[in-house]
Amino acid sequence: MNRFTKTVATIIFLFSCACLSAQEFDAEDFRSNINEPGDQFIKIGLMGVFPMNFGGSFPLFRDGQLSTGGAGELGYHRFLSNFFALGVDISFGYNPTIGENIFTYVPIVIDATFQPTFKKFEFPITVGIGAAMESYLNRTYFPGLVLKGEVGAFYRVTASWSFGLEIESWFMPQWYSNSKYNDYGVFSSLAISARYHF
Repeated sequence: MNRFTKTVATIIFLFSCACLSAQEFDAEDFRSNINEPGDQFIKIGLMGVFPMNFGGSFPLFRDGQLSTGGAGELGYHRFLSNFFALGVDISFGYNPTIGENIFTYVPIVIDATFQPTFKKFEFPITVGIGAAMESYLNRTYFPGLVLKGEVGAFYRVTASWSFGLEIESWFMPQWYSNSKYNDYGVFSSLAISARYHF
């Protein structure tokens, strides 16, 4: 089982656990009115980004060529129900190479979030699809497919602000007319995020 499959399996497992746990909460503890249809939030996050398995023929993406990098994320989301929201996230990420160059990428992802709550705690589970512009030296790849899975835990400090941690996985393949240059990149990230609710 490769790392991508393990990551997807972990996200599915966490989603299942969250759903099962939600059914065990008392009605008094399970506060469905933290978010209501029409509520919105803006999310700002900073994250460390860990390349998992770039491993194609192009030298940059062979195992071990990319080092840990970072990314910033800005998102807008709107609740369609107490537990379900749609939104868009835009990130700017980078990873250094062992040759001291920089691989950069700008993913734009449309995503759907299921968010159970417990008292003042919120647990967003998000999946998304989008496109990215990827650049290295004088080489640009656009549009690149992006698939994203994300789980998080937030604490609602006030009616307007919540803070938390998120774990994300990005699948960013590169497909070329000559298939020997194809690459399949998997990144994982750990983010510290703030959300402004309105």
